[in-house]
Amino acid sequence: MKEVKLEMQHQALLFPLLKNIQIPLSEYCFANLYFFRNTHQYRVINRNEDLFLSGISYDKKRYLMPLQDLNESEEYRDELMNLGKESGYDMLFPIPEVWLAYFEENGFEIDHLEQDSDYLYTSEKMRSYSGRKLHKKRNLLKQFVENYDSDLQALTELNIHDPLELLDLWQTASTQEMCNSDYYQCRDALIHRDSFNLQGAVFYADGNAVGFMIGEAISDNVFAIHFAKGDTSAKGIYQFMFNRFTEKFCTAYEFINLEQDLGIEGLRKTKRSYLPDHMAHKYRIHLK
Repeated sequence: MKEVKLEMQHQALLFPLLKNIQIPLSEYCFANLYFFRNTHQYRVINRNEDLFLSGISYDKKRYLMPLQDLNESEEYRDELMNLGKESGYDMLFPIPEVWLAYFEENGFEIDHLEQDSDYLYTSEKMRSYSGRKLHKKRNLLKQFVENYDSDLQALTELNIHDPLELLDLWQTASTQEMCNSDYYQCRDALIHRDSFNLQGAVFYADGNAVGFMIGEAISDNVFAIHFAKGDTSAKGIYQFMFNRFTEKFCTAYEFINLEQDLGIEGLRKTKRSYLPDHMAHKYRIHLK
């Protein structure tokens, strides 16, 4: 068995495996794994020519992550289970609901943490903010459009300095220390976006950069927004960003994934205010 730290060189190896799985969880794309490689101490394991990923969860549990569809290969699933038990891992994670049948039938302890769950919204919802419960979002969008000469530009080398400066300003205003925020991960995504085929946009108000978003398709019908930062002094900036980004980049996808809230109350409140259409839970299969 060979085990090595996750590095950029693994992209060619893991990208097609993750794409083939077609799971709409934010971890099942190479960019997300790479950006948070140090946070979760990701390691690539080659055991009998099968590939697995190991990591450390936010609550310090050692876990194994599958890199193949567990419903398609009994042999791969058995190898995963044997590795998990022999090496003393705490759990398998993140396991989507569609893979649970085997573990339920065999009496494994299964649970999930709400802070891990991804928030999914229909792209139509973000394009329209339709319905009585989203009238505040529509109003904020309207105010932004009426109060500013607004613009959206695709992220390129010509305007990359704008989101980088915004990121620095965001971190300065943040209550989180740089080592605990997603500053470095976001900076990685901006600088190395072409290496991961990420799509990004910069948003302007009266000629000034006030926000940016960057993300990618993680399955055939789900687009994940990995990072979104806005200057909240420009009222309605986030409503404008979600709306216009979805219109420009996400018309081919049924759902937008805004990823997890990590148990941060402000993030949770904000993401729930957009009324998620589905919570994609990340199940834990306990091995101990």
